[in-house]
Amino acid sequence: MAGTGWLVCPGFSGRCAWAFDDETVLLTPEGQPPLALPLREIQGLGGDEYTIGLAADRQQFALSRLGGDGPPLRERLTRLWLPARAQALRIAGSGDAERFAGAVTTGGAARPFVGLLFEDVLAYATPGDDVEPFFLALLAGVVHDAAGYTVTASGWDGSAVVFSKLAGRTDAFAQGLAARRAGLAGEAAAALAAHLPTISLGPRAALSAAWPPGRMLPLAELERTAPGFAAAATSSWLPMLPRKTEGEVLLAWAESAFLGYSRSADKHPAPVASEEEPAARPPATSEPLGSASENTPAAPDDPSAPLWIMAQRGPAWLLECLSLTDHATYRFEGGDEMPALATRLLCAPQFSRTALYQPIESLVGDEAEFAVAARDLPFLAALRERFRGRIIHAGISAWTKSVAAPAGTS
Repeated sequence: MAGTGWLVCPGFSGRCAWAFDDETVLLTPEGQPPLALPLREIQGLGGDEYTIGLAADRQQFALSRLGGDGPPLRERLTRLWLPARAQALRIAGSGDAERFAGAVTTGGAARPFVGLLFEDVLAYATPGDDVEPFFLALLAGVVHDAAGYTVTASGWDGSAVVFSKLAGRTDAFAQGLAARRAGLAGEAAAALAAHLPTISLGPRAALSAAWPPGRMLPLAELERTAPGFAAAATSSWLPMLPRKTEGEVLLAWAESAFLGYSRSADKHPAPVASEEEPAARPPATSEPLGSASENTPAAPDDPSAPLWIMAQRGPAWLLECLSLTDHATYRFEGGDEMPALATRLLCAPQFSRTALYQPIESLVGDEAEFAVAARDLPFLAALRERFRGRIIHAGISAWTKSVAAPAGTS
């Protein structure tokens, strides 16, 4: 598609040629060089009946006087931008997406929205705003008001999001949310049955309802939900994991500890390579490391429901994957917001370690695809601000010393 119109943007107001090839919006202001806006980097679509508004690089571009090209251009941009942007932010979920449009109310006035409902996340956007993930693991309940044509999605934190004006698809939307949330509960039930066999069905059912894959919960709350959880976890789940010893060290070190598990590894793309630098590992011919745990073969990786622990001591937070050996230990500095941020990280369908710890200037070449999420995804940007480094697994003695050391000295 191509045509002409009138462009208003920072430093320019005048005639403009435009073109759209389904991947990039090309704007050529009269008398100036062309501006290429990749669809995946556009941070919002807005405007009105006569104007198409684009947000990019925190700037606004308003394209008007499009004539007959306006409606088809708007429709095409709207249809293609949402999936492209969700993919760029790495929040496009698993399974086939179902598209919905209507109005959404989050504590204020209702606004139009378009959304893609995946197995594990609703990725949606309102006019002029970026795509936002509503992770279904954070969904505590769905209320369908058939008479009022609304669907209320309640979060574990007491928040509520109301969806309405769904153009005859209210039932389908409510059923879709409920069915996908039930699917996560089913995954939780299977994971807990496999890893916590000593907990009886009743408490395990309560746990699978409250602890879906992705949600980080404090040990005390897990124990309240399923009495005996702590003993069961330390006697059955933890011993079968390759980072068992690290988990025990973190539990002993922590003032408070949170546990969560992500969806089965077969739901997510496999990492290209381990982030544990080979040079940091003890060589095969090294001297004994001085502890039985270091000289005992580790249990194999368990990708069925990767278990994570977040341990806190003062302002220091450590995030460790106990099930997979190709993860380092992530060190953060923060406050009470950290478990909620870590939850969103575990809920993210395309969790990217690279986007978490690499400096923006290093996200080039094959890793350039991670830069958009690192820069623009709010919860990931918040975690990056609090990130203080990685602890590589180079033997349990060295690792334990690094855990106890202040940030920046390991």
